[in-house]
Amino acid sequence: MNDHLSNDLLVDFVHRELSPADDAMAHAHLAGCVACREAYELEATLTEALRSAAKADEREFPSLVSAAVWDRIRHAEPGPFAKLAAWLRPAYALPVAAAVLIGGFFVSPLAHPAAHPTIAASYYLEAHAAQSAITPLSERSSSPALETSMIAPGSPRGQDDGAAAGAVDVVR
Repeated sequence: MNDHLSNDLLVDFVHRELSPADDAMAHAHLAGCVACREAYELEATLTEALRSAAKADEREFPSLVSAAVWDRIRHAEPGPFAKLAAWLRPAYALPVAAAVLIGGFFVSPLAHPAAHPTIAASYYLEAHAAQSAITPLSERSSSPALETSMIAPGSPRGQDDGAAAGAVDVVR
């Protein structure tokens, strides 16, 4: 049996991929073995160098993959929302909106007013009654007018003219 940790076990320990039991065993062994600790430090340094080199190195997307992606984008079939957005463009939306407004106007009652405005007969009767009330002594008035004295009975002036004060004439 070999007393030192294998290289694969050290790599897995550096990357924290060991089970808890193997991790505890490797940790205990590294605490007591100088050769394995040096191998661990070398592996940890190598891993850190590879990580920093990978971060520093700018990776370029392969040109063939990029061309294939752009080709798929150019020839992609638009989805239902993209088709709906195409219909809502002003070149299409303005004529459609105008057609809807014109159609709505012809369907609504605004486009079909009554042929002749109608006025209720009661309006004419009320207007005639009001006119007759304003000028009761008019020659065209059809209702009899009542004439009364301006002096009220029981007033000092009314005592002189008592008979005339209560007289009422009906004029036709």
